[in-house]
This record gives sequence, C-alpha cells and structure tokens, in this order.
Amino acid sequence: MAFWDFLVGKQHQAKTTQLPTMSPEQMNILNSMLSQMQGPMSQGFGNLSQILSGSPEAFKAFEAPAMRQFNEQIVPGIAERFSGIGSGAQGSSAFGQTLGQAGAGLSENLAAMRANLQQNAMGQLSNMLGMGLGARPFENVYQPAHRDYGLLGSMMPGIGAGIGGAIGGLPSTFMLSSMLKQFAPKAAGPTG
Repeated sequence: MAFWDFLVGKQHQAKTTQLPTMSPEQMNILNSMLSQMQGPMSQGFGNLSQILSGSPEAFKAFEAPAMRQFNEQIVPGIAERFSGIGSGAQGSSAFGQTLGQAGAGLSENLAAMRANLQQNAMGQLSNMLGMGLGARPFENVYQPAHRDYGLLGSMMPGIGAGIGGAIGGLPSTFMLSSMLKQFAPKAAGPTG
C-alpha cells in the first residue's frame, strides 16, 4: 500500500495539529515560574476581587491613613483656628460649617481613591490574566484537506506538455511541407 501511495498519491483529511512554540528548556522555566507564583497570584487575585467588589472592608486599610490624618491634624487645626477667635467660637455655626466642609472634602477624596483603586485593580487583573494567557506553549495549526499526487501524478503535467507539443507540432509540419512543395522546381515530364 505504501508503494502504491508513492506512485499515485494519497488523499489527506483536514486536521488541526498542536505545535510547541517553546523548547523543552523554556517550558521547564515557564512551569517553574508558574508554580512559584501560585501563592502570590492567588492572594493577588483575592485582594483584587475584594477591591473590585466594592466591599467597605477592602477599603478600610486604604482609608485608615486619610482618616487618621483628618482626625489628628485637620480637625485639631480647624479647632485651633477657631479657639483664637473667642471662647464660644467652637460652638458657633461657622465652626460646624468649616468642619462639615472638611468632612465633605474627606468624603470626596475617599470616593475618588476608591474609584482609582478599582480602576487600578481592573488594570492589574487584566495584566495578570494577560501574562497567563500570553505565554502560549502551543500553537494550533490547521491543515486543510489536500492530495499528494505521487510520482506518476507529478510527472503527468510534463508528459502531457510533451505529448501536446508533439501533437500540436504536427499540423505545422504538414503546412510547412505543403508550402515548400509549391516553391520546389517541378520535375520535367517526358516530352512528346
């Protein structure tokens, strides 16, 4: 059967083949890196999912420094500014308004910080997924159905051209010989 396929060819079905894109050494390095990153990656995914969920617990660690600064520096600074005005100034509506404005500014800053954290978390998550998906150790290659024509099949075009040339040349040979006959001297016949 193999000799017959060699002579006349063989039909091949369409198929998809996986070809490696990395050498065995590169695969070993990639596998080693991925196994070392499993712990930190899963912790990173956990942190990012908490931030993306918008849960208040996820933001407490980020808000704590801003809250501490507000309570330890901004509120006492406002109180000190109003204590210089007079003894009842801290009980005035101006003190309350100033403190309220500072609190509103803190709330706006914290909301902006949450939005930035969530946006950054989306970018980091996208990068992490891209790294995991970007390292593709295999590539799928589609090979359409095709036919190998074998030894005889590959010789046929040449044989066909040779035969066609020989047959195609016959009429021109006959035309040339008939044209030459017209110009050839005529043999003198018997005179009588």
